[in-house]
Formats: sequence, structure tokens, C-alpha cells
Amino acid sequence: MKKIFIFFGFVFFINLSFSQNISFEQVGIKVEPGKAPYVLNLLDEFYGNIEKPKNVSISLNRIYFKPEGTQATHYLLFAGTVEGLAELRKIRGGDTYSIFNSNILKFAEIVSVTGGSTLFRINPEKSSENTFQVWKWRVEDAPSFASAFTELIKAFPQEGYLSLGQFTHGISTDGESHYVYITHKDYASALSWGPKTEMQQEAFVKFQKATSKYSNFLGTMTLYRMKSW
Repeated sequence: MKKIFIFFGFVFFINLSFSQNISFEQVGIKVEPGKAPYVLNLLDEFYGNIEKPKNVSISLNRIYFKPEGTQATHYLLFAGTVEGLAELRKIRGGDTYSIFNSNILKFAEIVSVTGGSTLFRINPEKSSENTFQVWKWRVEDAPSFASAFTELIKAFPQEGYLSLGQFTHGISTDGESHYVYITHKDYASALSWGPKTEMQQEAFVKFQKATSKYSNFLGTMTLYRMKSW
């Protein structure tokens, strides 16, 4: 496998509205059939009663569609500033947390833990939309990938929240390095998402052809945010 080049920032010379970048930790959970309400209640009892650090969000997300081989049924997502996540990590310890975690494991199994950060974010005011999609790639030429993606969103702008980011911790054997995250106003919008005009279709094909030379597409997931704290 060629060396995966990770880039930590880049400049777009287009008129877009950017927001402060954030970091994240994502815990993949395989919940036993029919046990999701118990897991949600346990999470609510713990995270709904802690003094959460500023600039941090916590959410439980159910997976609707996923690539073959993905074991997780849900993702527990922690997102925010590096300082906020570090403070939250301190809370996620001790006797109370150990009891909470033991109770969770009665109904679910932790199958993955990954972490990373966003590289840019667009339309942050729509980040609370509950339905979203995630695309993942293993990228070997990050600057070229960024350039191609910039050209794509010029011709195919998104109405919802969009972020391009990188995985820096817990990378899988597939070597996932980058992702695109897009929200939708509802499930129907997610199902009907895609290039509509001839210009958008051409831009999408151009992006796929260009990035296939230096990246491998690893699949997409569609998820629903069950609850946030």
C-alpha cells in the first residue's frame, strides 16, 4: 500500500462560508436486536446528568444503510474542541462511569473506536439535522483529493451541513483516511440525494474519475440521530 498522505489544512479560493474546525471520537456499537431502547436510556441517564464541557456535543446515531462487513448498528459520537473532548474524557472514567459502561455491555458490544478532525465545514447552522450520510475513502494524494472535491462542490453545492475531514486515530484495515459528511432535512431527502442537473452529473463523474487515480472509495452510510446531549 502506498503511503497515505494526511493534510491538516488547505485554502479554497472560492466564496464559501466556513466554520471553525472540530475534532471527534466515534464509538461503533453493535446493539443486540430489540435492545436499542435500553442502550438509549442508559446513555440518557449518564450523559443527560453530567456537567458537559462547553463546545462539546454527544449523540447516538442509528445506522440505516452501511457497507457490507460493517458490524456496528449504532455510533456514539463525541464532537467539539480538542480542549472540550479532553475534559469529557476525564468524566468518562471513575466508578460511576464503570458501572454505566458495564450496564451498556449487557446489551451491546463495542466494535470500533475512531477519531479525527474536520478540515472544513459548510452551513454549520444546519448541523443539527437528524438524517445524514457519510462517505469514506482511503486517499493517497490528499492535496489532489481536496482540489477535486473543491471543484465538485462548486458545481454541486449542498443545502445541508457539509464537512470534509480526516481520520487520525483507530484507522481500520481498509486504511480509511478521509470522509465527507452531509446532512439532510429528512429521510426522503437522503434517499433522493444526488446530482439532478446535467452540470451536476458531469461534475460528479469528473470527481469520481479524477479521485479514482489516487484514492479508493470505501462505501457510504446513511444514519439517523436518535438523541443528542
